[in-house]
Amino acid sequence: MTALTPPRYALLRLIAGAATTLKAESLALGRNHAYLQQYLHKGTPQKLPEEVRDALARRFGVSPDVFRDEADPNHQPLDDVPPAPPPVAAAPPVADGQFRIPEYNVAPQAGAGAIPTNVAVEDGPRPVDHWSLPRRFLGAFTESPESLVVLRVAGDSMEPDYQAGERVLVDTAHRTPSPPGVYVLWDGFGLVLKRLEIVYGSEDPVTVQIMSINPGYPTYTRTLDEVHINGRVVGKWVWK
Repeated sequence: MTALTPPRYALLRLIAGAATTLKAESLALGRNHAYLQQYLHKGTPQKLPEEVRDALARRFGVSPDVFRDEADPNHQPLDDVPPAPPPVAAAPPVADGQFRIPEYNVAPQAGAGAIPTNVAVEDGPRPVDHWSLPRRFLGAFTESPESLVVLRVAGDSMEPDYQAGERVLVDTAHRTPSPPGVYVLWDGFGLVLKRLEIVYGSEDPVTVQIMSINPGYPTYTRTLDEVHINGRVVGKWVWK
């Protein structure tokens, strides 16, 4: 995987903030649908050509120098990152006292973590189903049922607590890693299901530990501004 260089990281943050997708932006550039994904993850092209930098700058309202290689003396850091996209709205209630919660699929090649591609930057939100549950029941998890989504877990990094195929309930309005818990987040490489905990005493910048439950996977750290938290896991379905 190509290193997440400053211009690549800036592109990811801008796309996430604009609630668009790599595919949509690639096509808007007049390139093939995988052009920006290959730039980010495969290093092809190694540097964005001038016409692409200019086009991206116009679309996102930033300087084209943001997309220059970090070794270029004219490179400009991205200072003002757009706000994260709003939570995905749930479908209208199907009956009195009931509420429909959208479910999103996950990538089968999740590997080191559960990566819900349908709510990742690359693909954009596409519900694959809806769950109808009593509104009073949902009140135990959140005051705003509209913020809830259902995800299907993939991968083994969170075993034994979260098994592949299990459904988890995620509150997308909870985007601060306090208290410590299991969250869905973009860590710079993918959208993953991990345990988050703020490193005690860290400040300017605040640092978070990103942990798997499966001891076979290492713990790593990111500064809080390097991750995008999509929501906190507030429950899961278990069939016995």
